[in-house]
Amino acid sequence: MSAPEIPQTHSLIDRYYEEERSQREKEQSLAELSLKLDANDLAMLGMIARRFRKTRDDVAQEVLSSALVDLFSRIDASERKLMARDADESARGIADSIAEENGVRDVEFRSGYWAQQDRAIAKIEKQREKAMKQAEKLAEQEKLAAKKASASAAAKAPVSVEDSADEQDMQEDTTHYPETSAIEKAPAALETQVDAANEQEASATEKASAATAAESRTEQKKAEQEKADQEKAEQDAAEEETAEEAMVAKAAGE
Repeated sequence: MSAPEIPQTHSLIDRYYEEERSQREKEQSLAELSLKLDANDLAMLGMIARRFRKTRDDVAQEVLSSALVDLFSRIDASERKLMARDADESARGIADSIAEENGVRDVEFRSGYWAQQDRAIAKIEKQREKAMKQAEKLAEQEKLAAKKASASAAAKAPVSVEDSADEQDMQEDTTHYPETSAIEKAPAALETQVDAANEQEASATEKASAATAAESRTEQKKAEQEKADQEKAEQDAAEEETAEEAMVAKAAGE
C-alpha cells in the first residue's frame, strides 16, 4: 500500500500559515486613518471592493497611494524636492510610532521613497521639455523652408511673364504676315513628303527581297527532296540486285 500524500496537505497548510503571517505583518506595518466620505463616493468604493473581492480599506489604501503620487507630481520642482526630503525624514518617526503602537520591534517601510519619486518625475519633465523643444525646432525649420519656397517661386514668376510676352509677340508676327509663315512652312512639308516616299520605296524593296529569299529557300528544299528520293531509289535497286544474286547463288549450289 502506498502511503497517503500527507506532505502535500502539510504544504498547503504551511502556505496558509505563511499567507496569514504576511497579512498580519502587513497590518502591523500600517497606521489607522479615519475618513469621512459622502454617500456617492462610499457607494462606489463599496462596489469596486465587492467586484474585485477586496475590503474597502484595501481599495481606499491603493487609491490614496496613487492619488498622492499624482498630487506630488503637480507641485513645483523646487518645492517638491524640499517636501520629499521632509516626508522621508518624517516617515522614519511614523514607522517607529506604528511599531510601538502595534507592539512590534520595527516595521518595514521604503526609505527615501519620496526622493525617488521626485527624481523619476524630474526625469519625465526633462524628457517632455526636450520633446517640446524638438517639436518647436522642427516647426521653425518648416516655416523657413516654406519661406524659401515662396521666395523662389516669386523670383521665377517674372521670367514666366517675359516668356509669355515673347510667345505672344511671335503669334502676333505670324498673324500679321501669313505669307511669310506659309513660305517658311513649305520646305518642311516638302521634306516630309520626300521622307515618306523614301520610306515607301524602302519598304517595297524589303518586301521584294523577302519574297525572293523565300522562293530561293523553297527551290532549295525541293532540290534536296528530289536528291533524297533519287538516293533512296538507287539504294532500293541495289538491295534488290543483291537479293537476286544471292538467290541465284543458292540455286546453283543446290
